Amino acid sequence: MHEAKQIWNVKRLLNWATNFFTAKNIAQPKLSAELLLASVLNYSRMQLYLHFDYVPGENELARFKEYILKRIQNIPVQYILKESYFRNLKLYVDESVLIHRPETELLVDKVLFTIIEYLKCFSDYRYLQEKGQKNILNILEIGTGSGAITISLASELDNFINNFAAKDIDFKSGFQWNILATEKSSEAILIARKNANKLISPENLSKIEFIECDILPDYNAGFNKNFLRNINIVVSNPPYIRENDYNKLPVEVLNYEPKQALLAGKTGLEVYNRILQKIKPYIFPGLCYIIFEIDPAISLSLKDLVINTLDGAVVTIEKDYNNRDRIMLIKI
Repeated sequence: MHEAKQIWNVKRLLNWATNFFTAKNIAQPKLSAELLLASVLNYSRMQLYLHFDYVPGENELARFKEYILKRIQNIPVQYILKESYFRNLKLYVDESVLIHRPETELLVDKVLFTIIEYLKCFSDYRYLQEKGQKNILNILEIGTGSGAITISLASELDNFINNFAAKDIDFKSGFQWNILATEKSSEAILIARKNANKLISPENLSKIEFIECDILPDYNAGFNKNFLRNINIVVSNPPYIRENDYNKLPVEVLNYEPKQALLAGKTGLEVYNRILQKIKPYIFPGLCYIIFEIDPAISLSLKDLVINTLDGAVVTIEKDYNNRDRIMLIKI
């Protein structure tokens, strides 16, 4: 008797790829197999399980094989597919930009709720107006990378404020908003602009400015005119990995993610310190919030740095999904 020809349907491909990745010590073997095959077939992960009996064609199998060969080199799935999901966004990514972790989504949540707190203060306290506060909320993101944080804020902010206002009859914002996003890498800022052009409405896109610079422009007359003593909210997920910890990162991070987006220096505080020094002239004197993503290992050291650098700063540290220090809120 002739041996029956093996049929490579979705179920068989998923099982084989998962086992192959496991044997090669690839991180998240099942998820990797699902994401790669789903992309080849233009399915969601759920649809894979609803189409177990589907037999991919030769071209689909060839592309899946190509993806598998890349994955066993520890190339992250996001770089293989040139896409990464963040909140409600599908972002273009490549090796020029960091792949955002789930914890960074908490940073966006914190910014949104902090904006509400800021607008409440504006409604409640006349002193902000006396300090020169206009009806434009200026938000600064330092180190935008792929643009994930800025684009999420631009996509969600109006609905978030409107939904809150609908629940609180005393809440009146009357605010417009601008987001300034800076980025050191010329390759990364091109990706941020590409993602923004694709994902943001023309109206909101006009409220965003991307500037290629290291933290803030050294000198820019237009920037100084618009933002000197006029930044209301600062958000940043800067490099914070310490030198001694960098080589302990997973191999796919070490080999493929941009080093300059991860490594801070000996203490992990280096970039935070430079940010705090550079933004001093731009902080609105009536009220300003600074929101950082942080490394749990340096949270207390960073808190001391902030208190010693910014007069009158009130610092709060919040936990992530794993109950580790992850978000620092600074009120000035």
